[in-house]
Amino acid sequence: MKKLVMVVLAAALMAGLGTSGAFAQVKKVEFSLNAGVMIFSEDVGVALSPQVDIHVTKGFMISPEAMVVTDFQFSGALLFPGVMFNYTGKGFFAGAGVVIPIMISDYWSGAGDLLPKLNIGYRGRHVNLTAYLMTSTARLFSENLVGATIGYRF
Repeated sequence: MKKLVMVVLAAALMAGLGTSGAFAQVKKVEFSLNAGVMIFSEDVGVALSPQVDIHVTKGFMISPEAMVVTDFQFSGALLFPGVMFNYTGKGFFAGAGVVIPIMISDYWSGAGDLLPKLNIGYRGRHVNLTAYLMTSTARLFSENLVGATIGYRF
């Protein structure tokens, strides 16, 4: 009986070692830190965005994020927490989601309406290049926030 248990444990260990290389190739959760610019109403802001990519399947991921945008005078900040649903291909990704704008300044603080967000980008080994568009639901594609980020994926 002891020999049978030892053989089964050894076989399970060998099977686990044999398949662990295949599973090690695919990360289920990735963290990235992105920095870039956003253009809003003839002004340019600096954006910083931590993001988590949760791979649901081989080609799809859910990406919660929290983008912070400020102008060059640091007069206030816009916070855009949201979630994206992205399709990932070989070297690229594209997706859509929603964000909620939250304004923080000396004069006024508050949240706005949900904004749809579209993005497309390049996905390298550790680097993300992203272009995105946020628009108003009331005036679709007439009031836009556009931007681009570069990020490092851990």
